[in-house]
Amino acid sequence: MMKLHLLPSITLLPPPHDTADEAQVIEDWARGLDWVKWLLGSVRARAEILMVGDDAWDDFAGGLLLETIGPALKSAWQAAQAGDLTGLIAVDETLSASLPPELARRSIQAGAVLLKSTRHARYQAVLGRLREAVGQGSCAGHLAVVWATVGHFFQLSLANVIAEYLHLEWDIATRHAKTVAKPAGNHSIVKLTGRVMSGKADESELRVVDA
Repeated sequence: MMKLHLLPSITLLPPPHDTADEAQVIEDWARGLDWVKWLLGSVRARAEILMVGDDAWDDFAGGLLLETIGPALKSAWQAAQAGDLTGLIAVDETLSASLPPELARRSIQAGAVLLKSTRHARYQAVLGRLREAVGQGSCAGHLAVVWATVGHFFQLSLANVIAEYLHLEWDIATRHAKTVAKPAGNHSIVKLTGRVMSGKADESELRVVDA
């Protein structure tokens, strides 16, 4: 049987207009895709807290995200792209073994909410098989794995899957704050998305590509 070699997806951002610099173009992109927000709307509505505790964004960004959640999102998206249910289950099992019990519980609960909210989508392919595996108890269904698979099903790039997950964490972590300043500097959503994609805990970030 001939093997198909899948080309990796890339995110192309348009060059800045005269009135906007490169940083602003990327910042505008990282605010999220409006139509995508409904995909995670059920999790936003029902989850009191995910991986980020009160005032703990920097701790999350510098530790758990780059060490555990980010690699899981990346590996799960790649497995979904390849239609690899075994790979998705392997990522899920790694999360179960890596996350502290309370964080694992939150992650699985949020994953269940997302699976339920997308159950009526048609022609689900590997997402449908993941749903069956969770229903049969073969897979816990952590949020990072479910979201990466849902994101791929809706043809989101890896960059968008990561950025939207970070927006979700930020929105839930700050929903009760009286004043909220968006994450900035090395822990901004733009830079963190780039670091997760590159697998490096340095200054890696997304850049405008003049195509």
